[in-house]
Amino acid sequence: MKIIFMGTPEFACPTLKKLLIDPKFEIVAVYSREPQIAGRGHKLQNSPIHNLALQHGLKIITPKTLRDAEVQKEFSAFNADAAVVVAYGLILPQEILDGTKSGCFNIHPSLLPRWRGAAPIQRTIMAGDQETAVCVIKMDKGLDSGDIVAKQDYKLSGTETYAELEKEFSEIGAEILVKSLKEDLRGTKQDEAGLTYAKKLEKSECEINWQKSAEEIDCHIRGLSGSLGAFFMLKEEKIKIFSAEILDKISAGNVAGKISEKDFSIQCGHGIIRPLTMQRQGKKAMSVDEFLLGFKA
Repeated sequence: MKIIFMGTPEFACPTLKKLLIDPKFEIVAVYSREPQIAGRGHKLQNSPIHNLALQHGLKIITPKTLRDAEVQKEFSAFNADAAVVVAYGLILPQEILDGTKSGCFNIHPSLLPRWRGAAPIQRTIMAGDQETAVCVIKMDKGLDSGDIVAKQDYKLSGTETYAELEKEFSEIGAEILVKSLKEDLRGTKQDEAGLTYAKKLEKSECEINWQKSAEEIDCHIRGLSGSLGAFFMLKEEKIKIFSAEILDKISAGNVAGKISEKDFSIQCGHGIIRPLTMQRQGKKAMSVDEFLLGFKA
């Protein structure tokens, strides 16, 4: 089965690796985002998928856009059976969607149609959802609106961080997508009831609102841990929190945002939370005990 693979970040790597080791599949081309300037040296860096493709001697293509007629012609000329799309990062026009025999198939980590869009894992955690899923969809011109080809449900414990779920879902997605390619690519239409959108995260959303409950703030912290990071301002310094524990879910006796000098627990609108892993500006992440050695509330 001839496959075009389209992906960019580390999240996409397990799927490409799984396709590479299966003799049923031939990767005829890999599409990834252009190398980006990154790091302290401000040098061009390939995406993780770009580097993985190079390691395996695969043809790598990094177009600025897929709307160019020549790019579309090249895509169709591979005469692929299907395209696998995992966190690619460019919009696929209809000419690309129709450019293989069976279509383009995407891994989407949410309980569709809930959380269509750019940040489904983060939004799932931040909303306090108790269940989610990893879906394989046949892409159409809409935003994550295609037929669901495969789905694996996932119960949430309420302790997961974005970083943890992203890693696990990349493996689950790889497993169910490859299985689908081998078995049945027919899908079922999404039910539009319960539709929500997971819009791209903005830095302005990351500041913690201490007026909210301890449970809401915990979801906020976990949803941004491994992503932009939740933060609050203390003595005019931005402090990030990557993990925390809820000490109390009910208490509302003190001013929201008040920090205890004894153990750095923080009063919320309802309840009390205590940071466990924190980061000062320009410093590495550290435990709250390490933090307190050099910073007094």
